[in-house]
Amino acid sequence: MKKTCVRKTLVRKTVRASALVAMAATMVIGTSAMPAFAASDKQLAKASTLQESDLSGTGWSSSPHKENKDSTQPSCKVTNAAKKAAKKFVAHAPDFDNSDGASVTNTVYVFPNVKQARAYLAAFKLPGALECFQKGLDDSVASSPGATAAGADLDVSGGPADDGVGFQGTLGNVPTGSTPPTVDLYVQAVAFRVGRGVTGITTSNPGAAYPSTVDLATTAIARLKKNLK
Repeated sequence: MKKTCVRKTLVRKTVRASALVAMAATMVIGTSAMPAFAASDKQLAKASTLQESDLSGTGWSSSPHKENKDSTQPSCKVTNAAKKAAKKFVAHAPDFDNSDGASVTNTVYVFPNVKQARAYLAAFKLPGALECFQKGLDDSVASSPGATAAGADLDVSGGPADDGVGFQGTLGNVPTGSTPPTVDLYVQAVAFRVGRGVTGITTSNPGAAYPSTVDLATTAIARLKKNLK
């Protein structure tokens, strides 16, 4: 139980700086330039989120998606502003956790047009996005002496989406408060554009990268593509 609590805290601090989830659309399109939001787009975004039935294996539970405070790190300043500007375009799946220590979150944006979706995803490719991701990892182990954090880009090219970007991170020697006393957590954060929509997935898993991240991404991309037809 304590291991699960540690993992949730780490993932939620990391997710907000990554996937699904923090971009600089305001730099490109500007808040005032955004067209009026269509309620049907919000419904499309919600319908495109992952469901518990999409997850492989057993032992999964879900809880309402919970936001963390934005980082005050300078490298996150632009992405924090972007999240605020694009908030009306977003839908969140529940936060999923299983008894083996894995965690999955999914966020979907449906923008009024392709141009805005492109600008939103492009911000993930700016140097500051990786810096912000790394800062999220660092913060998540700041109160754990001996724990380490390392983030890097993740190649997501060659898939069925129009575009994509990803990050990966390892949190080493994270205390569990139980047995074993420490665990290594592996985080993957990916975001994909499908037309005017963006779907982001963040997974966390002890011992190794979550093995079904690619399958979940494929499912999420296909669902978004179908709903945007």
